[in-house]
Amino acid sequence: MQCLLLHGIGGSPFEMLPLADALAAAGFAAHAPALPGHGGTEEAYLASSFAQWRAFARTEYARLSGEGPVLLAGYSLGGILALDVAQAAARGELPPPAGLLALATPLFFHKYFPFFAVSWRFFLLPLQARLRPVLRVPPRDPASRAVAPWQGHEEICCLRHFAEVERALPAIRRDLPLIRAPLCIVQLRSDMSCRPYNAFYLARRSAAPVTHLHLLRVRSPHGGHLPTMHRESREKVAALAVSFAQEAAEATKACKFTPQGL
Repeated sequence: MQCLLLHGIGGSPFEMLPLADALAAAGFAAHAPALPGHGGTEEAYLASSFAQWRAFARTEYARLSGEGPVLLAGYSLGGILALDVAQAAARGELPPPAGLLALATPLFFHKYFPFFAVSWRFFLLPLQARLRPVLRVPPRDPASRAVAPWQGHEEICCLRHFAEVERALPAIRRDLPLIRAPLCIVQLRSDMSCRPYNAFYLARRSAAPVTHLHLLRVRSPHGGHLPTMHRESREKVAALAVSFAQEAAEATKACKFTPQGL
């Protein structure tokens, strides 16, 4: 079975390496491509867009689907893109996925009830994105790097990108009931960028025949939005990914070889 692993905004396939290595060791073909504009220059990253990332995810998924069933896995932005692909498949635009693994996937950047926000800027994100589309931010501190390694454009925050994602999220939330693939949701309880409410919302609104929800605890105050790389959770997350992939592969075989009419 093929596995398509989609990384987060501003990041790189590095975020998905523990999963890719574990899946490959378990006998799965793991693919972790770089999204358009990522893994290169700052100029290329800033010039990229959500529309390009969505088109790329759909194209990669369609390509891999030509070789057999595909397990979709996405972290943060990658999780949003995986949901979009699964919804397109439910509408008959793409082959159905073998399963959907959503890792720290935000469906809301802010919410009034229950109240939370990634940043105060997200309350006026469209305006902020027009007034100051690119922010310079300080690099991660050494403690964060030690607990949860990460590679990407860490010293810039493109609010235009976040505004584009925010405009896409209402349709993603509306079409969650279209999702019929087995679903596995994983995130850290201490994630302040993607509050646990997002995980519960996804589990409640999708129509997946099987849903696994894993909210993991870590002691370190750092790296809460990096379950795939956090030193306290990465092995557990990789093991959950392998277990879910094996479950999806067995279900796919059962469907394939079940006699018609039974």
